[in-house]
Amino acid sequence: MPFSSRDQRIHSTTDWDIMQHAHDRASKMLDRCPKTHVRCNQLAKIVIAIYESGVHDIDELAVMAANRELNVLAEKGLFQQPFRFTPTDKHPKVLHS
Repeated sequence: MPFSSRDQRIHSTTDWDIMQHAHDRASKMLDRCPKTHVRCNQLAKIVIAIYESGVHDIDELAVMAANRELNVLAEKGLFQQPFRFTPTDKHPKVLHS
């Protein structure tokens, strides 16, 4: 997941790990390579924006990012059924360093 040096200064390593895992999961949901797909940078920006809005659960973050990306594709006439987030427990899944 591409990040600018500015982004790296304002988030902890744990934050980056969460966002990286969410980016990888969202890419997998979209059936894309997280590093080489033409829109990988845009997806990374979406993940960062959602994370900064307060969503820190990896699965929820991935689903929201993938669905936002589907909205972009829908604007271009490419439609797909949205992904659903189903929490597996009541506690958020976060990475611990």
